[in-house]
Amino acid sequence: MEDITYKKVSALVERWLEVHKGETFDLDLICRQLQITERENRHFVVQKLSYEVQAGKLEKSNRIYRYINKDKEYINWYDSEVEQTINIQWPKGRDGTKFGFDGYVCISPGDIIVVAGVSNMGKTTFAQNFLWENMDNYSCVLMGNEYTPVKFKRRISRMTWNNPIDENGKPKFDLIRRLENWADIVEPDKITIIDWIALPANELYNIGHVIQGIQSKVGNGVALIVLQKDEASSLGRGRAFSEELSSLYLTIDKGRITVRKAKEWFNHNPNREIYGFDIANGGVEFRNIKPLVKCFSCKGSGQIRGGECCVCFGEGYIEKTTKESEINF
Repeated sequence: MEDITYKKVSALVERWLEVHKGETFDLDLICRQLQITERENRHFVVQKLSYEVQAGKLEKSNRIYRYINKDKEYINWYDSEVEQTINIQWPKGRDGTKFGFDGYVCISPGDIIVVAGVSNMGKTTFAQNFLWENMDNYSCVLMGNEYTPVKFKRRISRMTWNNPIDENGKPKFDLIRRLENWADIVEPDKITIIDWIALPANELYNIGHVIQGIQSKVGNGVALIVLQKDEASSLGRGRAFSEELSSLYLTIDKGRITVRKAKEWFNHNPNREIYGFDIANGGVEFRNIKPLVKCFSCKGSGQIRGGECCVCFGEGYIEKTTKESEINF
């Protein structure tokens, strides 16, 4: 009779483990979910789990068990086409100026682009211009946590250089309100723009896992993820965890954008380059895009001897073409 009972309990545990692959658990959790309360039957669960540990299917640390997932996903690299990239069109100045990484950054299927910016300094302008430049060539989805129908329509009505409505009278993109669990609704092979991801302060370290979840769903598409950035920080909230999986990482501060990381590029390496810009037309247009360098006089601080730098006028940056000999003191 005992042997029969053990076999029944063992079968229940096997089915439970199959469903909960990749999870961690303890004895109380599995017994509670299997509704096993009798001491003898709990002992049978312990026996079965011990057997699975000895068989190399489970790992036990203190009281915690972990299912060992030995599934392998083989990457068929030898049939891939090295020329396969996504012809991303980047936001441009409506006066004909361009960001210097345009035409040089290499974006491949499955890549993640991160734009981390200080509040109200151009993150949404970049995200929506990115959409406007690509919605004619790719299926695009824009997820937002602050968009409302009236405000969104009023804003894009000023983006007159492209028509967001197709020949059938339908939007060229999907607009979705989303506040959490973004990966759950990411569709493969599309351009997904998330403006923006907000995590509680005590969960910022999870941003890497959030980005990984999104990347696992994009397939042959691309995701552009917008994050908040503190003024004093060189990275978005979540810091290094927000950068690890990105193929392109841009930071936006007041009036300037920095190429923090470009993993692949053509002909010219844009890493660490900085570009100044103006925002016009109610916050929807870039203008006067130009390369910048740190001011040679104040070394980027904007201050000299406690006062405003007279070379950069307190900005900390000057146009790259400006030479020290051209400054009139």
